Amino acid sequence: MQVCKYFPVANDRMGTVWTLSSINNACIIEFGPAGTTHYSIEAIGSLNGEERAKIYSTHMDQSDVTFGKYDRIENAIIELDENIKPKYIFVMASSISSIIGADIKSVCRVLKDKVKAKLIPITTGGLKDDYNIGVENILELLVKEITKDNTKDINKYNIIGYNIDKYNFLSDSYELKRIMKELFNKDLNTMFTCDTSIEDIENAAKASLNVVVRKEGLKAAKYMKEKYNIPYVYKSLYGLKNTMEFIEAVNEIEGYELNKELYNKEISFVKNNMFSVKRKFFFYKESKKCALFGDYDTVLGISDMLSELNLCVDRKEVLHKIDSEEDLVSTGSELDRMKYLKNTQLLGLFGDGPSLDMKSNAKMKLQVSNPNLNKVNIYPYTPYIGFRGCVYIIERILNVKL
Repeated sequence: MQVCKYFPVANDRMGTVWTLSSINNACIIEFGPAGTTHYSIEAIGSLNGEERAKIYSTHMDQSDVTFGKYDRIENAIIELDENIKPKYIFVMASSISSIIGADIKSVCRVLKDKVKAKLIPITTGGLKDDYNIGVENILELLVKEITKDNTKDINKYNIIGYNIDKYNFLSDSYELKRIMKELFNKDLNTMFTCDTSIEDIENAAKASLNVVVRKEGLKAAKYMKEKYNIPYVYKSLYGLKNTMEFIEAVNEIEGYELNKELYNKEISFVKNNMFSVKRKFFFYKESKKCALFGDYDTVLGISDMLSELNLCVDRKEVLHKIDSEEDLVSTGSELDRMKYLKNTQLLGLFGDGPSLDMKSNAKMKLQVSNPNLNKVNIYPYTPYIGFRGCVYIIERILNVKL
């Protein structure tokens, strides 16, 4: 067991709550202690997200834990159905009730004919997996249980993967929407899940394309490709090269025609600013090392961007468990990270809140991932992805005092 000064890696239950919490008109009931549910709701604020869903807890006492009673959860579901009248009720077990083997599926089966709402059991929520697995499972669950057949609209697309646990999701989603509108003249249909509603997810099959912005959204996109024949593009949007590859992949989709004049203008603007970075550091003799700590797609994407700028990526650490053959450090200990940051001369440190809070010699620090200690993000025009994201990060690097 590791010693933690900051935060341990959030488990799959937290990923579940984070993914569902921003969906308007969603109703979630958790079979677990009220304090545990209260903590997860409080954590939403630290992610700069909005709590749009209705989240409830049954609370638990010793008899529930000892004897495995389900009276509380059954009564709570019936009460919610009568008073709130939601279309769907997501029924999930907390970490404690998962550990003791609470059978949420059987509870939903027993009550299926007694309530009007559709009951959707969530069987993950223990301590086995990290939060990214919870995110992945819920994105897939949403398209399987809620999305319905619909008439295709060639002018609509979905975004899968911008949840509130994705740092800078607000600005990044604005930049992606701008790119799709200005370069392809397409409009957003459904966002999974930072700015959406139950009704939006029901209508997700209307889209003619799914844009997947994180690995955890792939299962949902593959399911929609199989069931609704909606193509998908999964590509990092960090850095110029990745952004260009994404746009060229979208341009291959039937009905998506690229505005090449605007596209070339965007590329030229970024390239001019990239040259400024290379010129600034051309004769720089000290360390050009950079370190990255964060979620999988952010670490890989920003690493690509820094390499484009001729900066050295000395360490890439993903702060959750991963199954990848990439050259990455996965879930190293806090102590190991502290030692590295204290003893390594860095030009740039790109990481989560705790990593930036640790003692380091980095000349530049930029938060790119959660957990978040105290950063407030409400201005939606400071992206890290796309063309404007490139220029924004280049600006930060150009302002480093050498």
